[in-house]
Amino acid sequence: MPAPTSTPQRPTSAASTAYSQDQAEAYDDKRFTGPVGRRLHAFEWDILREALGRVDRSARIIEIGCGTGRLLLEARRAGYRVGGLDASPHMLEQLRRKITGGGEFEMIVGQAASVPMPDASFDFVYAIRLLNQTESPEYALRVVAEMHRLLRPGGYVLAEFVNAHRPRWGDNRRETTRLTPAQVIECGRAAGGEVITCRGAFLLSMQAYNRAPRFCLPIVSGLDRLLSRLLPRWCSRSYVLFRKRAAA
Repeated sequence: MPAPTSTPQRPTSAASTAYSQDQAEAYDDKRFTGPVGRRLHAFEWDILREALGRVDRSARIIEIGCGTGRLLLEARRAGYRVGGLDASPHMLEQLRRKITGGGEFEMIVGQAASVPMPDASFDFVYAIRLLNQTESPEYALRVVAEMHRLLRPGGYVLAEFVNAHRPRWGDNRRETTRLTPAQVIECGRAAGGEVITCRGAFLLSMQAYNRAPRFCLPIVSGLDRLLSRLLPRWCSRSYVLFRKRAAA
């Protein structure tokens, strides 16, 4: 892993900007600083932390579509050696400002389906809240395949996506790229991965979180976690964890 960088590294071809500077500056405050946002963040971090427990803290890890580093920084605070890639240099600039302490760290400006890194560069590759923001299901699946390309044999990919099986009511009516677990699993297997776990998150809608009195949020969140484990097919988001097979 290269030495710490003070500015994002740019690939030879210009990466398109997913978020503008104004959007990047407002991203965290708009989504994850309130009581509901903190509950959603905690749920997502717990899933990622459980998956990261399969590798040791010396493993080389990258988040694809890391944004301002909300989850990446949690992983670093837990002692993992993790860098990030994002299409927006403005999002990466917000991340750079949050980095404290020493240690190696890399930021890459690039497209998720064509990461400017060699094959088998990482031990763990993950993407959370990225695939649904891509332009199409076909592109999202290209990203899943690319994540496997970056992975060393025996390493892990964690792919999170909006679940196409979820009925489109309430907030779930919004336009976004949706995939089925079967599509993601088929793509990962074709790229050399074997499925370790497939789980759901957020069976309850965001409306349930937003309408609950603050003192009820722990109950709502706890119930959501339980129901999400029991009924993963109907959750709004799915997580598939792969392990890359050794070469034949």
